[in-house]
Amino acid sequence: MREESFKAWAIDTRSEEGHGFIGRYYWYQNLPDSSEGCELALFLTKAKAMKYLPQAREAFPKAQVARVLITVKILKYS
Repeated sequence: MREESFKAWAIDTRSEEGHGFIGRYYWYQNLPDSSEGCELALFLTKAKAMKYLPQAREAFPKAQVARVLITVKILKYS
């Protein structure tokens, strides 16, 4: 099985209801086609994630920026 990993930054809502990480559609505008395959909003740098943290905190006051490891495994070739 082939597997690749990379590190990125995400915003964890830390909500008591268990919402988890902010999703890719949270901000809706200017979503590149290349983000369609990922459910999370991921950022290349901490600074870019921090830029969106205030907006996330409007709905999730305890939200924090987190370093994450994304792993992609091949399940099936078409």
